[in-house]
Amino acid sequence: MARRHKYRGATLMDTFHMIASDVLLQALMEMESTLRKVTKERRGRSFNRHIFIDTLLQGSLSDQQILEDTMIFSLAGCIITANLCTWAVYFLTTSEDVQQNLYKEMDCVLGKGPITHEKIEQLRYCRQVLCETVRTAKLTPIAAQLQELEGKVDQHTIPKETLVLYALGVMLQDSSSWPSPYKFDPERFNEESAMKNLSLLGFSGSQECPELRFAYMVATVLLSVLVRKLYLHPVKGQVMETKYELVTSPKEEAWITVSKRN
Repeated sequence: MARRHKYRGATLMDTFHMIASDVLLQALMEMESTLRKVTKERRGRSFNRHIFIDTLLQGSLSDQQILEDTMIFSLAGCIITANLCTWAVYFLTTSEDVQQNLYKEMDCVLGKGPITHEKIEQLRYCRQVLCETVRTAKLTPIAAQLQELEGKVDQHTIPKETLVLYALGVMLQDSSSWPSPYKFDPERFNEESAMKNLSLLGFSGSQECPELRFAYMVATVLLSVLVRKLYLHPVKGQVMETKYELVTSPKEEAWITVSKRN
């Protein structure tokens, strides 16, 4: 009755907004409860598989600080993951050869069986596809980092403890580092130099951000399901315009068509 009274007299759009706010609040409360439980269970214990919370528990952070950091990384990870999956599926529709090569690898490594953490490590070409998706879509066009040491760019000195903004979107398509920078070509990541360039920007290797590591994992699972069962085709006449924010996304909804594999 209280909920019905709350929405009485509101416009349809206002009602939708209030319902969405209620659902979001409930989801955040459940998320907070789950993370508090996981933090309590893992504090002071050793597990075979290391997760993000374990890294935070190794420091001197309070449970509240761990909760806040984990929620931020989890929410940010969902946004990055959603956009990585969207762009990866879209780019696969634009390149039949890439899609077929990915299918061959997944058929060889996975067959008709389920995907596992160990098998994900064997899907090298799939990782190349995702790395190239990050680069071509300029997934995160900007980053910021506090300069720990004094640095120098040409004749300009960057003082210690200066907040430095990195134009990743520019560097990801710099022709001096990436030949044919506007072409979607996963084969470029066969070369160690390409992977090194990506790792220097925080997209791979030891500098890879936790959200992106999560996104790579989820996107691999998604592609393993889609590509093994379906052909992905573009929608004729669709023009993808890009919206650049903290995470790059399509300006409008992205559409594809599919057909079943034999």
